Amino acid sequence: MRESDKTTVRTGACPVCGVGCHVEVHVSDGKAVRIKADPKSFVPASCVRSGAALDYHGHPDRLNFPLKRSGSRGEGRWQQISWEEAIDEIAGKLGAIRDKYGPEAVLVLGGSPHGAGDPAAWRWCNLWGTPNYFHLGKNCGEAELPAEWAVYGELTVMSMPAPGVTKCTILWGCNPYESRGPLGWQPFLDAKKQGMKLIVVDPRLTASGREADLWLQLRPGTDGALAFGMLNVIINEGLYDRDFVDKWCLGFEELKGLVGRYPPEKVETITWVPAAKIVEAARTYATSKPALLTMGVANCHLGKGGLSSVLGKCLLRAVTGNLDVEGGNCFGDVPEYTAFLDELHWDKLIDHPLRTRDNVSVNIWPIGSVRALKLFREAMGKIYPKGCGPAHYMVEPGPSCVWTAMLEGKPYPIKAAFTQGTNTLCALANGKRIYQAFKSQNLDLHVAMDHFMTPTAQLADYVLPATDGLERPDLQNPLGQLWGFTNTYSGRGQAVKPLYERRDDYQLWRDLGNKLGQKGYWSDTLEDWFDKLLEPAGIAFRELISRDIPWLFPLPQHKRYEARGFATFSGKVELVPSIFKRLGYEPLPDYEEPAWSPVSSPELAKEYPLILISGGRVRNYHHSAHRQLTKLRRRYPYPLLQIHPEMAKGLGISEGDPVYIETPLGRIRQKAQLVEGIHPQVVHADAYWWYPEQPGMDPCLFGIWDSNINSILPDDLEHSDYAGNNNLRGLLCRVYRVNEL
Repeated sequence: MRESDKTTVRTGACPVCGVGCHVEVHVSDGKAVRIKADPKSFVPASCVRSGAALDYHGHPDRLNFPLKRSGSRGEGRWQQISWEEAIDEIAGKLGAIRDKYGPEAVLVLGGSPHGAGDPAAWRWCNLWGTPNYFHLGKNCGEAELPAEWAVYGELTVMSMPAPGVTKCTILWGCNPYESRGPLGWQPFLDAKKQGMKLIVVDPRLTASGREADLWLQLRPGTDGALAFGMLNVIINEGLYDRDFVDKWCLGFEELKGLVGRYPPEKVETITWVPAAKIVEAARTYATSKPALLTMGVANCHLGKGGLSSVLGKCLLRAVTGNLDVEGGNCFGDVPEYTAFLDELHWDKLIDHPLRTRDNVSVNIWPIGSVRALKLFREAMGKIYPKGCGPAHYMVEPGPSCVWTAMLEGKPYPIKAAFTQGTNTLCALANGKRIYQAFKSQNLDLHVAMDHFMTPTAQLADYVLPATDGLERPDLQNPLGQLWGFTNTYSGRGQAVKPLYERRDDYQLWRDLGNKLGQKGYWSDTLEDWFDKLLEPAGIAFRELISRDIPWLFPLPQHKRYEARGFATFSGKVELVPSIFKRLGYEPLPDYEEPAWSPVSSPELAKEYPLILISGGRVRNYHHSAHRQLTKLRRRYPYPLLQIHPEMAKGLGISEGDPVYIETPLGRIRQKAQLVEGIHPQVVHADAYWWYPEQPGMDPCLFGIWDSNINSILPDDLEHSDYAGNNNLRGLLCRVYRVNEL
């Protein structure tokens, strides 16, 4: 902290998105008057969104007081109440629901990272006894992460290229230029300058893809077939790491038999990627060691094609010996600097005296369930007796089953829902079904906590105002979360006191916990909880943030398996995952076509001839957030449908034309953007759009149905992947000008 005249300069976390990059805050009379990137930090807030930080913090549409619904859900009639009234009433309703329906009847949904509010919510759920909670990381990581745990018992999601060390990187299902911003993209550019080869797997030629040495433009949804084709080349040509496979892998002959059915020539007919490029990619990846193969959000959106996709990527990392080597796919560190694993109370959820049922989707997608949590912990027990950090990914139910439980009470009813920092109607598939669930008279309680009134919050019974990154202390892992992915932490103090009656998310769960039988489990304040979390590191939170470098870093470790084996049942890499078999899955599945594709649904494809992908990231926005911010909206005012000029010409569509995108579930409107870097039979629709400037009352709900592509995407069982994730890419649609019928 330093002072100049009447202005104090403090450090804090950027308020704009949950990543929480570091800022300097100029404070006058207790208010933030200027916000800029902290030049001394390893993670300065330097992205385009951070330029709107001051506008975000003081935006006139921010939620500032607790609100209680006074009309029907969606009517937009509210009365201001006190926090004490809100907590008392919510706690009373929750207690009654628990007494009648059990603790499992409560659902908790989270959105983009928002500091300690995420683990506080999971902690409350575990102490309460409900396994029905998921974060929007569900449709981000839960397809790939359980596959990694099943194959080698570790996660590599945080791996980045090491310039001068990494010889090859495959960007598969991700576009870090857009999604990770300047700081996250720079290591890839630095590594390229030092000789790293870059392979990009993507149906579109993205900004990241333009830097590629080799671009594999596959048909959307066929990633699993491509992975098996590459494995075919690597194994048949003897390019795999024989020593590693012989010593550390089980099931190699079974894998060899599977991928033998996927020669490059056959895979070309499935994926549209030329056989020669498949061979080149396989040879480059296998012979340029160490090599990195990234996690990709897109691989969690592929529906029936998802399991072969994420499993295939794990198998590629394994047979090439790129696991836990410097410059390759390094294993994440267990969060040992903190008491994170103890404080989340996973054991309480497993053995809760009031919980009599698993989550609502266990009988359909058991890879996310209490049953799976117990199995994974058993498999990991010799190496990680307390389990792993982000264990919530082992529990989370499939969204489709959640809405069924709310609407139909099957397999049992969900009677209360929290939506904390999430615009669920916008973020997940079949938004109109989600709308019906939140409007249902079967739902007795809906509590929203957010920064702005959203379409989802409009359907709540109570809306609570949350603090932003300037108004609360922050202890986080890289990328702004406190989810247990790593043992690296940074701390930031509270830069300014909360405006009006905003409160941090932790306080909500503490107050409800203390009202509902959890007294003694919750520290009084968020900072007190940080002190408790940091006890294993022997440092208080205030001491950490007072350091010139307020970080905790573990020493780099590699090839830890040589001393302890792998955190699987066998202690080895299981190329045929035994945990899949125990949970009732085919442990080494074939590639499956998407439910809607020219191959699997030829009759439907006659009516809807274009292949639809959606959800690609753009730097100006973080998922569904920030459409209120004038600085960002000017740069990107409307959602765009990317379409090839050849296809657009045939459809009579010009640059900037308003167009309808239609699926069997309905149609929405976006603006056409003509791009060469997309296959003529493929279109890409921007996702997560709503219009804060439009009326908030039902039926408009801030224009949620106008342009939100997720509102016309299916969420049924046929379209979900093995973990229940929504199928957002590799579907069918048709496109036409708005002035056409």
